[in-house]
Amino acid sequence: MERTEWERILSLVAPGSNLREGLDNILDGQKGALIVVGIDEEVEKVLDGGFKLDCEYTPERLFELSKMDGAIILDDTVEHILYANVHLQPDKRYVTDESGTRHRTAQRIAKQLDRVVIAISERKRVQTLYKGEVRYKLRSVEGLMNEASQGINTLERYRYVLDKALINLTLLELDGIATVEEVCIVLQKFEMFKRIKIDVIECLFELGSEGKLLRLQLEDLIFGLRDEKLEFLKDYYSEGEEKEEELAEEMSALDDTELLDLAKLSSILGFGKTSKSLDNPVITKGYRLLSKFGKLTKKDVDCLVEKFGQLSKIQEATVEELSEVLSKFKANAVKRGFERVKFMTELGKK
Repeated sequence: MERTEWERILSLVAPGSNLREGLDNILDGQKGALIVVGIDEEVEKVLDGGFKLDCEYTPERLFELSKMDGAIILDDTVEHILYANVHLQPDKRYVTDESGTRHRTAQRIAKQLDRVVIAISERKRVQTLYKGEVRYKLRSVEGLMNEASQGINTLERYRYVLDKALINLTLLELDGIATVEEVCIVLQKFEMFKRIKIDVIECLFELGSEGKLLRLQLEDLIFGLRDEKLEFLKDYYSEGEEKEEELAEEMSALDDTELLDLAKLSSILGFGKTSKSLDNPVITKGYRLLSKFGKLTKKDVDCLVEKFGQLSKIQEATVEELSEVLSKFKANAVKRGFERVKFMTELGKK
């Protein structure tokens, strides 16, 4: 299932949504329910009995209809209740590992029709969402808030570690003594941060409007990182921008143990497959560092890198040489900028 599709599904049942309010009412009222979201010819083929409603959806109506034994069918947008008290007849060839009749039916229908199906158990007080092969237990607002808060706290710690790694790399770049190891450490920290961020985002999607403040905290934590990562890859990834998506896929495919193997990351970046390669010096083009110079546009940075090829040569260039691709004002700003960036970076390291 595509991530955007799963996020859309989570938003349907997020706390604060109309559907979630109805589901919680059923759970609080100690009732059970079987709910199918969406209708088409294939869905209609498995319906038997019940009655057609086609009325506006409200949480209160959903709760009242749950007092009947049959399933409830909603439209795709959860704006209308289409059928109630319906008996569902799934194809028994679809395997289920659930125990209760309601949950067995829900799982089979979800697999057969690839629809969102929700089963609520009044005895276990559990809400379970099914979609295709996916089974997902909805969690309480309190549980989600705790998990999201812990995720944000973890993300804050990883942002600190990532920033320290970037500061260290910047100082080594300015001194011309960066090695493959420092580059791989930064790539590793970016990937670790990304993985935790994905977990937090999924949790916030399920929280819906209840996670508004945590979402603001997340936005603060990720601010500017995407651009910095892109500039970092332009500095060191030899395959070029068109291959960056493949790099992201390779990194995502690594398990946690492989991610700790810097030699593995060195191989992915194209620097060599052995641990010895980690000691090799690397030359940065300068995209990431130059992007920190407030007076320079993206086009200015591209022109500088195209002309000089690497950061050290841009550092050594005179104002007159820099003026061949920049205005005199910007050329002077670049010369001063290196001193300012180094001072600010050293300040951040303390």
